[in-house]
Amino acid sequence: MLVAFLAAYIAAVPLDAPHAAVLAVISRGEDAAGCDAAQKRKAAAGASIRTLGRVGGDAVILADVQDPCICGAQNCPSYAIRLAPGNARVLLSVFAIAVHDADRAQPLPGLIFDTHDSALVAEETTYAFRGGTYVVVASARVRATDRAHKPNAIPVRFAAGASSARLHGTASLGWYDAYSFDAAKGQRVTVDGVSSPAQVTLTLFGPNGSSAPLTPGAAFTLSASGSYQLNVDSSSETDVPYRARLSIR
Repeated sequence: MLVAFLAAYIAAVPLDAPHAAVLAVISRGEDAAGCDAAQKRKAAAGASIRTLGRVGGDAVILADVQDPCICGAQNCPSYAIRLAPGNARVLLSVFAIAVHDADRAQPLPGLIFDTHDSALVAEETTYAFRGGTYVVVASARVRATDRAHKPNAIPVRFAAGASSARLHGTASLGWYDAYSFDAAKGQRVTVDGVSSPAQVTLTLFGPNGSSAPLTPGAAFTLSASGSYQLNVDSSSETDVPYRARLSIR
């Protein structure tokens, strides 16, 4: 009876403008597609809200929705909403486990969101307010144990006229380096000169979600043109250095 009473009470209490805007946003989007009308209202009413600033005379809020109906296994939605009269406008929508201010820029601060990836690593994405909305300006992986950062992708730089480039860094189990490059169908990729105190694993990810393990010193022929990512991982439980050479011919 108590649960039913609380549900009826929440449904009867009018929402203020910020929480009403949250309800409007989650009602017209897909994030709460599995929630009924009462659950959506409960999620909106319980949202944590703070004001980020003002744009064009309108207040902009950051709403964190922490409700089982709408949250994922780990991540819950956050919305930056411009409270324009009669038309709540979403400037940012992210599922994350935590949010931090990146700076105190005007008129709206930059925001950093941590998204759960695994027990070891979180994805950290930095947004800045530009051109009337929030856009991604940086992203990285963050290790939970020590807050160490690694970029999601390290562009491979080939010297003028060169077909190979040196790679070096540190890696441990699950804490890999990711190198990005563009290549054409029919080209052959080789990673050789691999040296490390621990076993190194090489995995090549290609267009359309393809992946293939690479053997050091063995050429791999590409089946499609596009963007590729080479992951250099290690079997070591602690960070170890490695060196290698990537060639594309």
